[in-house]
Amino acid sequence: MTHSLRGTTEVRGVLAILVAAVLVVSVSSLAWQRRAVERKILDDADESDRYVDMGVLLSVVEMDLKAGFELEPGKPPVKIVRQHRLGGMLDTWTRKIVGPSVRPRYWQCSPQQEPIILHGDASPLWTLVQGSEGAGKTAIIPKWTYCRILEHCGHDREMWITAPVYARLAWIKKAIADDWDPKWYRWKERDQTYRLRTGMTVRLLSAHQQSEQAGSPFQGGNIVACASDELQDHHEREPDIQARGRAAPQGKFKRLATSTFKDSTPWRNFRETADRSPDWLVVKLLGLDSPFVWPKHWQRMRENGITLREYQRRVLAMDVGPERQVYHCWSRKLPDGSPGNLRPIPLGAIDVTAEVLRPYAAPGVTHTLLVGHDPGQRQHVSMFLKAYRFPEDIRRKEMRPRWFIVDEVTSPESTVEAHVADVLKRARDKWKTNLTDYRGRSAADNGTMLVRIDPHTRSGDAHPGADVYTRWRAAGIATRAAAYKPASNEPATIKRDSRIDMMNTLLCAYDDGIDEQLRLRRLFVACDDAGIAAAPRFVEAVESMERNGDDKAEADKKDGNDRSHWPAAVGYALWQIESPRLSDGKAAQS
Repeated sequence: MTHSLRGTTEVRGVLAILVAAVLVVSVSSLAWQRRAVERKILDDADESDRYVDMGVLLSVVEMDLKAGFELEPGKPPVKIVRQHRLGGMLDTWTRKIVGPSVRPRYWQCSPQQEPIILHGDASPLWTLVQGSEGAGKTAIIPKWTYCRILEHCGHDREMWITAPVYARLAWIKKAIADDWDPKWYRWKERDQTYRLRTGMTVRLLSAHQQSEQAGSPFQGGNIVACASDELQDHHEREPDIQARGRAAPQGKFKRLATSTFKDSTPWRNFRETADRSPDWLVVKLLGLDSPFVWPKHWQRMRENGITLREYQRRVLAMDVGPERQVYHCWSRKLPDGSPGNLRPIPLGAIDVTAEVLRPYAAPGVTHTLLVGHDPGQRQHVSMFLKAYRFPEDIRRKEMRPRWFIVDEVTSPESTVEAHVADVLKRARDKWKTNLTDYRGRSAADNGTMLVRIDPHTRSGDAHPGADVYTRWRAAGIATRAAAYKPASNEPATIKRDSRIDMMNTLLCAYDDGIDEQLRLRRLFVACDDAGIAAAPRFVEAVESMERNGDDKAEADKKDGNDRSHWPAAVGYALWQIESPRLSDGKAAQS
């Protein structure tokens, strides 16, 4: 009897637990249903105001310190030069603009910002804005985005706003909060999206990649437009962004990208490619032109000791190198936009390489290519150069050559023999020098290359590249040191700063207080019509190398990241020819 009662009690306990569990599940289900109903009520409440005023009055203003008026307290007085009425009353049921605005948002912009914001169909689809401090680059993004929202009004479509990191997106959010009426949208924190009442979704995305496994943050999705802030810091993601624009009607994928100056060769390459592309409109936006910044601010910056280089970079949005740039005379483009040291070989230029190198050739030998070589433990570098005279040089009877760097060969973690083989193959395949006949002998009337090598190269156990000269000569290549001691076959020392000074003199076009014989810009890197450099490693080096705190050049650690090899090799190639010419006007022979 006792056993039976105990069993009954246990059964009842189990049943009680099951009932409790069912009740918990039921309560949870009811709670979930209640939350769903609450969300539905909130959604319906958001839609309760059928008509939403999405109108904007955009005033284009100019500074007028004498007769203008204050639009904002503390800001310079301005005058209105024209106005644009945008948007209007939105019917949230049909998601169409059905009437004029009653209480529009009041926005202002400068004449320089105006065409960027409006971005009419007559303009290129993509706009790259290069801006300085105080130019209002970020401020145009919410306004530009609003105009794109109006263009796609009534459609369930998506566009993006990107930035290099999440912290930068906070600036975008603030700019949007300043410009947009909260009634226009619902913000989804989890998705980082603005859901506009027009049907558009605006998504904020950081370009920061969490891991290699995660892949690009811009993979997936179809968008109709995209604005990017500070593109110079995530331009490598541009192909991913453009690939997502296939949802744009009629292929009209509009793009806005803002940027500031960045001392980076990849960014310079991107910017110049955009400048040549019919798809991009590249514009400059300066704080100096802003009607919202007092002129005395810029004056104060100059008075407070900002350097000219920093002023050019921060205020004028100019492409300037580092403050302590080693090759400070290098310039891709001149201030007037004409080609600088990166340019195609001009039409009509005459190849005079053989003429210039004749004093250094053995009897019966013609050198049609000059090569500078810098050996190293981690990598071997050789630079190819050719000499030309421009048509204007011929008219002026200018006999000094213009040097073009036309190629480069880099062999990392390689032996001298392997590098020599790489150079020889490139010279034969691309430059048709050092060719041989079917017997392996030098072809008749065949042009050859002359190689100039770092004169500091020494043999011995301390130098793994021992007998570098011998190994070049064993391949049948005319090889000499970059410099020799007077009346000697012994290599001479070249002072580092002297070599750098020679390079800067050749890169510059001096015109003030300098001997007229030195004014000609005579060293270039060849490029194709698309601006692709023939020697990209050299370009990266001269654009980025800086002196250290002790004002020493080429003081970086001699490892795989050392960038000095490429300009040094060019200096070795030219030293014997150009150094005497620049010092006393006499061409050296050796």
